[in-house]
Amino acid sequence: MNPSPPLIAVVIPHFQRQPGLLPKALASCFAQTIADRLHVIVVDDESPVSAQSEIDAHPEFPRAQLTVHRKANGGAGSARNKALDLVPAGTTFVAFLDSDDDWRPQHLENALAVMGDRFDGYFADWWSFNHPDQTNFQRIGTLNKPHTEISAQPPGFDLGVSPLEHILSDGGGLIQTSTVVYRFDRFPALRFREEFFNGQDFFFWMDLGAGGATFCFSTEVDCNNGEGINIYQGAGWGTERSLHRMRNELFVWTSVPRFYTLTDTQHRNNQRTIRNLQQDVMRDLLHRVRHGKPINFKLVRDIARFDPTFVLYAAAVPFRVLGEKLFRRSGSAPA
Repeated sequence: MNPSPPLIAVVIPHFQRQPGLLPKALASCFAQTIADRLHVIVVDDESPVSAQSEIDAHPEFPRAQLTVHRKANGGAGSARNKALDLVPAGTTFVAFLDSDDDWRPQHLENALAVMGDRFDGYFADWWSFNHPDQTNFQRIGTLNKPHTEISAQPPGFDLGVSPLEHILSDGGGLIQTSTVVYRFDRFPALRFREEFFNGQDFFFWMDLGAGGATFCFSTEVDCNNGEGINIYQGAGWGTERSLHRMRNELFVWTSVPRFYTLTDTQHRNNQRTIRNLQQDVMRDLLHRVRHGKPINFKLVRDIARFDPTFVLYAAAVPFRVLGEKLFRRSGSAPA
């Protein structure tokens, strides 16, 4: 007799240089209150610390509920896509977990309770080591507006808008990948857009919404965000990789109108995000000039190609700076 298909497949892309992170993530999977209904798929994206070596050191993990696949390095989107290709036939849901994150034991049970039969996607609040005093929802605060309550325990709510609307309204929104569960059986062909170095997750949620998926969320803290390798590591403002990060972010937001029909409000919100990034790019370039740091002009050319209006914005900066200086000298404030 063949075993029944898993209720939930867990997708874990793995690329880490620090040992011990993946076992913690896996332990949180098998500590779920519905762990007997899971199948975990780990795709090793040519990680320096191999997934197989990490798993071999933990015989307590149920091998019948584990698939491990190693592939050439292609990024998180590519790894998640390979995992989605390996989801067992008959699986109802897929949950995402990064290899340096871990779940609270009730996460998947909470997701199913809030989703019920009505919703196709779920996300929850999460805690990050970067912000130990606040959860993600508390820190960003974009869920303060009223949402329709759909369950009291766990506290669940109808997102009430499409993922596209939610993401564009705040330049990214609150949907964190390691908290997401969605109905794979309704969207079995959907995959991440691998052309984007980062932002594939944004597009995946927006593509779900474009396909008719409805989203709900819980204010429960379901996930702990870990301190492993991520694409923004070492790329804070003014660092060596900051211009590279902003180049990638502009690629994401300037690409949105290529894939979706935007309302006037959505277009304005997206343009606001792009303008904020343009300002950050100029601050970064001026910082490099003032401090004699090198400028990667290939990245600057890419930025101009993704966003031709950046050239006009950059050309206006010297006049804006000069105008501000003149106003200060005259004792007036610019309008």
